[in-house]
Amino acid sequence: ENPFPQADPEELGLSPRKLQETVETLRSWVKEGRIVGGILLVLRHGKTAIHEAVGWKDRERKEPMTLDTIFRMRSMTKPLLGTAILMLREDGRLKLDDRVSQYLPSFNNPKSRDLTIYQLLTHTSGLTGDIYSTSKGTKYRTLREAVGAVGAQGPTHLPGTRYHYSDPGSSTLGALVEEISGMPAEDFIQERILDPLGMKDSFCNLTMKDSRRPRVGSTYKGGEGNWRKYWDNTRPQLMPFFRASGGLYSTPTDYARFLSAMLRDGEWNNLRLVSKETVRLATRPHSDSVHSESERREMDVFYGLHWRVNSDRYKKSQATNGMCPGTFGHGGSDGTIGLADRNHDLIALYFTQSRKNKTRPEVMKMVHDAIVK
Repeated sequence: ENPFPQADPEELGLSPRKLQETVETLRSWVKEGRIVGGILLVLRHGKTAIHEAVGWKDRERKEPMTLDTIFRMRSMTKPLLGTAILMLREDGRLKLDDRVSQYLPSFNNPKSRDLTIYQLLTHTSGLTGDIYSTSKGTKYRTLREAVGAVGAQGPTHLPGTRYHYSDPGSSTLGALVEEISGMPAEDFIQERILDPLGMKDSFCNLTMKDSRRPRVGSTYKGGEGNWRKYWDNTRPQLMPFFRASGGLYSTPTDYARFLSAMLRDGEWNNLRLVSKETVRLATRPHSDSVHSESERREMDVFYGLHWRVNSDRYKKSQATNGMCPGTFGHGGSDGTIGLADRNHDLIALYFTQSRKNKTRPEVMKMVHDAIVK
C-alpha cells in the first residue's frame, strides 16, 4: 500500500506547472546525456505531489526506469547507521563521548585510543582513506577485519580538530553497532529501522538469490555525455560484506518512510523510532565547532550526527543546495539525494544512478521554487 496518497499539488501549496517543468527538465537531461535515468518524488504534508520516472534503468538493455526501481544508496546509508548508534544510546548501551577503544581492541593503541564515537558521527575523527574502491572493491573479508586495519592505522590528523568526510569512520560505527548490539550491523538496521517502518524494498546486502534483484538499477560512471555502465544486477555486489558507510539498497518511496519518521520527530504511522530529543540532536549542526569563525560565515551546510544539515546560524542567505535552513538529509555518490525540509513540511527525493552527476542541487532548487505557500 502507498503510505503517501497522491494529492493535487495546488492543495499542498505547490505549483503543478513548476513541478511538471522539473520533470520535463529531467527528460531533457536524459536526452542531453546529463543523466542516464532518474526518479523524482516530492511529498508535502505526507502526501505525494509528484512521482515520476525518466530515462533508463539499464540503457544498454533498453530497460526504462520504473517507479519501483531499487537504487544503490551509497552514503545515504549513513543516516540509518547514525540512527542505529543513537538507538543504542537510547538503550543505555553507549555514550557519545565514549572512546571507540572501549569497544574495539584495534583502536587501543597510542594513535587511536582517544578517538570518540561523537567524532565518528561528526566526521571529525581524523580517519582518512578508504577500505574500498569503486573499481577494485576491497581486500577485506569482513567489516571487522577492515575496521581492525582502520584502528591500527589510526587518524592522520588530531581527532576533533577538523572536519574530513570519512567512510572509514562510518565503517567503524558499523563495527561498533555490531560489537555493542551483539548482531551484525545490517541485521540491527533491518530489525530496528527497515522492518518497523515497512521498508520492504530496502536491504543492506544484495544476494544472488534475492527476488528483488531484477529491479535493481544499473550504475554508471564517467560523467555527463560519457556514461559507462560499471555495475548491473547480473553481478554480485561489490563488497563481500555490508559496507556500513554505503551499503543500503532502497527506493524513493521506501526512503521517504525513513525521512518522514525523522521529519515527524521520530514518530510515523503510530511507530516511535527514536525520541524527539534524539532527532533534534542528530539533525542540528555539530561539525561547526571545528571551523573558524570566518569559515563558518561562508557556510550554510554542516554535518550533524551522520546527517547533512542546513543552518543559517552563521550565514543569513539562502542555503546552497536550494533548500531552507532546518533542512536535513544526505546524498549518495552514485547519484541519489533525499532532503527533509522542516519549515515547509516537505520531502524531496531525486534518485539517479549517474555517479557524481551535477544535477542534484538544480533539482532541489526547482522543487523549492515550486513552493507557493
